[in-house]
Amino acid sequence: MSIPRSSHTSKHLGEISMDTISHSSLVITTITLVAVTLISFAVFTNRSKYPLANPPRWFETRLTKRLEFMKHGPAIIEDARKLYGNQPYKLLTDLGECFVLPPPYANIIRNEKDLSFSKAIYSDFNADVHGFEPFGGLEHQKRIVQAVTKKQLTKYLSKKNKICSGYYKANDDAKDAVTEPLSKEATYAVDVIFGKDPEWKETNITDSILSLIARLSSKVFLGDELCRNEAWLRVTKIYTVNGFKAATQISAYPPALKMLFPWFSKDAKVVAQNLKDARNVIAPIINQRNQIKDEAKRSGKSVPNFNDMLEWLEQESQGSAYDPATYQILLSFAAIHTTSDLASQALMRLAQEPHLIAELREEIIRVIGSDGLTKAALSNLKLMDSALKETQRVKPNVILTMRREAKRKVVLPDGLTINKGDRVVVDGINMLDPEIYPNPEKFDIYRYYRMRQDPATANKAHLVSTGPENLSFGHGSQACPGRFFAANEIKIAFCHLLLKYDWELAPGANMEPLHVVGDQTVLDPRNKLRFRRRKEELDLDTLVFVKEEGKHEGETDV
Repeated sequence: MSIPRSSHTSKHLGEISMDTISHSSLVITTITLVAVTLISFAVFTNRSKYPLANPPRWFETRLTKRLEFMKHGPAIIEDARKLYGNQPYKLLTDLGECFVLPPPYANIIRNEKDLSFSKAIYSDFNADVHGFEPFGGLEHQKRIVQAVTKKQLTKYLSKKNKICSGYYKANDDAKDAVTEPLSKEATYAVDVIFGKDPEWKETNITDSILSLIARLSSKVFLGDELCRNEAWLRVTKIYTVNGFKAATQISAYPPALKMLFPWFSKDAKVVAQNLKDARNVIAPIINQRNQIKDEAKRSGKSVPNFNDMLEWLEQESQGSAYDPATYQILLSFAAIHTTSDLASQALMRLAQEPHLIAELREEIIRVIGSDGLTKAALSNLKLMDSALKETQRVKPNVILTMRREAKRKVVLPDGLTINKGDRVVVDGINMLDPEIYPNPEKFDIYRYYRMRQDPATANKAHLVSTGPENLSFGHGSQACPGRFFAANEIKIAFCHLLLKYDWELAPGANMEPLHVVGDQTVLDPRNKLRFRRRKEELDLDTLVFVKEEGKHEGETDV
């Protein structure tokens, strides 16, 4: 039996029998399989020690497994834990393949500079795609965001402003530069958002807390010019919500199609428009400030220093190019997203057990009533600090923490090789480990309060403390540098929320954690709380005064 020649086949080949084709195919297939096996062995021998926990089956693609992780991330992680225990393994997540390291590795990689958090954020949030440029801000050559947060903001938290109004303790002549203005802004903000009605009302607490934190963060970041600017507040809130949502969507697309994403995604279009709106809001303010500075120089007067993020970014850029709006959006996103999540989750859990609110309220009255609303007093709100950290523990923002991307090949002490471009995360399972936290499923606001009484665990029990036992803020040299500001901000907000309002869950509230996407879970963001205005025992605005302060407790990584 023969087959006709193709018009594209050389006439010198002649007729080829089916037996010959079958034999040739068998030989070629055998050679190919042997070659692939040898190549795979040579290439992947070093990596075979760390198996892929959720490999695609023969009829699946890697994209299929990534989409599956988006839907069932927590269950997939739990299965992998059972398989590999306390050993490193690989996982196909919604963001691609990564090494998953057990908690003890948190101390091993904590200060490894070649495992970069900023590079991971750049990749995970697709900062090279139009509209997502803010997520590339951490990679600026001058590291201006890191410098502003670690140097300027931290210094600002410890600074005192001399002012002439308000109440002072004897011999004090200054107020906290952050605590006092944040508290005054909180007074204004809670009145706008929650009102003064003594009758019970309902609110979507996730949305309300988002608005509150956006206002407070803008007060410190951008001062009076923008903290009550509705256009700016709208930009920051919408970008925080849609930026995260769109970044999650785009991660599922093949690299070749990601650049097209903004053309057909509604959320991506909203993100791009928000960035444009941010530039339109900030540009006139920068121009006005430059004019004021130029006029001061011309008239021989001292050049004014605007003590906020806009000014600090300019100083830290050292003349290098940067887009102020892009960096303000990044800073606002980082501050608003994590802080509002923690605040809303904590308030929902407290509203489930109103007697806990009464206990926290008693601490506020005792501490603030004695010491005033100062940075030192905020540090002494130990039960509130414990309640917030306990909220992080029982409902972490993500399950897989300390995300990193290798800038170059890294070999860890145990021989684990992480090649350039590899992703790394650390499993946060310790937060639910009964050997570390007895009865870990219980929400116990006294858990960390008790730990602070024990010298062996005291340094691990502060909200801002980091370590393998609680990786909510990361760990090491790349731990969240804004956590000290976030801790102060949320405590000030809670002083106002708990003293001025009664809270309880609205009927139908769901307190079971919901899986959102990938390794993220939240309490239902549709939950509503009932609230009513109450007569507060302390007038927080008249209790802002200063006493001598030392260093924050818990400011050292452990």
